[in-house]
Amino acid sequence: MNGITTITTKGQVTIPEPIRRALHVKIGDKVSFTHVAPTYREVVIKIIPATVVENLSGSLSARVREVDPQKARKRASSLLVKKYKVK
Repeated sequence: MNGITTITTKGQVTIPEPIRRALHVKIGDKVSFTHVAPTYREVVIKIIPATVVENLSGSLSARVREVDPQKARKRASSLLVKKYKVK
């Protein structure tokens, strides 16, 4: 399946409808550009479903490790006070 589109003056492109349908692209999905090969002028475009963000919630490491959001905010606040020497 092929699709040709034109780059706008703002550097934007529209993913052709047959491609969007085949990939089940929805409004709010993200697009990732990976495996850039400048020599061949090629790039791989990956669709990241909007729901993936929800699925990744909590997967990143942080200096503050608290399950309770209020405790986490309080701990982060104390670290920032120390870092920026706020009284």
